[in-house]
Amino acid sequence: MTPFGSTAQMPDPQALKAQPAVARIAAFAVAARPERLTPEIRQLFKRNILDSLGCAIAALPGRPFAALREQFEEYRAPGRCTLIGGGKTSVDQAALFNSGLTRYVDLLDSYMSPGGLAHPRDNFGTVLAAAEYADASGEDFMLALAVAYEIQCRFTAVVPVRTKGSTTPCSSPCRPRRRRASSSVSQSGRSRTRFR
Repeated sequence: MTPFGSTAQMPDPQALKAQPAVARIAAFAVAARPERLTPEIRQLFKRNILDSLGCAIAALPGRPFAALREQFEEYRAPGRCTLIGGGKTSVDQAALFNSGLTRYVDLLDSYMSPGGLAHPRDNFGTVLAAAEYADASGEDFMLALAVAYEIQCRFTAVVPVRTKGSTTPCSSPCRPRRRRASSSVSQSGRSRTRFR
């Protein structure tokens, strides 16, 4: 389920149909309101935020992050955005570093659609850095994260990358086959996609 539900409507859908996709996405983001997040969705996002932070902390000893910190020092990008694990840097470097941390241990949430797979948590580090840069409240951060999840999930639902032969990387060796993947998601029966 996406944050705003499958029946979420963009503002004034008739007028938006004539606009380019980018304008429709922008209108959706601008129209988003915290009160549209149900208590159940809020609870899920609180869990996802804590889970993302846990994954980021687990990744801190990873070699890529020591290298990134060295690079940040070398290029001396001052800023006010927090690096998970300590330190401050520019918004773009914080987004890169924090996103990498949440992705590194590869314990991601997944959104399955008939045409593809997405990991909405990939938005966490970027939204966190942008929210801090903008002095956003916790509620605004959660709303921005929900909007990012919704947009990514909608893209995944309408852009059938897997049906066109593209697949997401696997953590274990994958061989092309015409049967269900052996992932826990497909074993649970929620996946309708097949590796090609």
